[in-house]
Amino acid sequence: MRRTARALAFFACACAVAGAAYAQTPAERVTRGIRAYRDLDYDSAAAILGTALNQPEVADSDRVRGLVYLGASELYLEHRDSAAALFGGLLRLNPRYHIDQLVFPPEITGLFEQMRLVTRAVAVVVPPVSELHAAGDMLPIWLYATSVHPVAVAVLSPNGVPLRTLYQGGVGDSLLVRWDGRGADGNAPDSGHYTLQVDSRGSDGRVVRSVALPLDIARPRSDTLPLPARLPDSLFKPEHAPGTNGLRALAAGLGVAAAVAVLPSIIAGRSSGSGDRFLVAGGLGVAGVLGFRAQRQPQPIAANIAANRALQFAWQRRADSVHVQNVVRRQEIRVQIRAGASRVIEAP
Repeated sequence: MRRTARALAFFACACAVAGAAYAQTPAERVTRGIRAYRDLDYDSAAAILGTALNQPEVADSDRVRGLVYLGASELYLEHRDSAAALFGGLLRLNPRYHIDQLVFPPEITGLFEQMRLVTRAVAVVVPPVSELHAAGDMLPIWLYATSVHPVAVAVLSPNGVPLRTLYQGGVGDSLLVRWDGRGADGNAPDSGHYTLQVDSRGSDGRVVRSVALPLDIARPRSDTLPLPARLPDSLFKPEHAPGTNGLRALAAGLGVAAAVAVLPSIIAGRSSGSGDRFLVAGGLGVAGVLGFRAQRQPQPIAANIAANRALQFAWQRRADSVHVQNVVRRQEIRVQIRAGASRVIEAP
């Protein structure tokens, strides 16, 4: 009976401990494993961290933090191959990670750096939103590598066909690759979902790891400017003054013509002078009639005409300037790029 009671008590205690561990969040379980490592209880640290990191809901930051302590625990337990594999997995998860030499002793940091030299992985960093519309605008693509190795950087079209290869060659600690937002043909791509792909290659040229980063590309057009409003009539000055009745010019012309007609024939200076008198008189009469008609017509105002022409010229100049700007805006190609979360593809 005593043995049965003791077994039941032990089972109940174990269930309580397991229940408490299950109730912990993944971050709390990782912290608990790290605490066991610092207490030099490497068996417990390896068990706790191994269980915690097997949970799919563990955040990447907690996973990286747990992997380095799990690898250190495995090395102290003399499981070197397991520790090396854990450090390699950590570097593939976060190629930019550097182990803290103030926290871990040389045997741990030394194995970690050895794994860095043989692990080929790259972290890709791109601004979340970029806009390219002027000559010289580029999308910066930063590559951070675990070690020196060859890489290929390309932008893939929505159907997976390479739109443009941006770089092929070696990468060291870091490398900046730039893209002007255009395809291999020199033209900006249509709006759509594209992919930035970075392939890490082995010494045999085979792809060992790829990072795929989605790029949503949009090509918004610039809005055109409205033409300047037409000038209101109130701005224009009258260009003609109203005409007079013209009676004075008509009376003067007819009066002179009559006077010439009745002049004595001696004014003509010859025997046929009477005919000349009537010819002159007729011309003067016609001039009077023409003067009468001219003075009845509206009279142009030169100063007002010049002022109105200046207003119209200034408006036309503004309209032409807007037209030129709109032509440029219609021809301008803007490329807006939104980058998503990267996805890692490990080679089989």
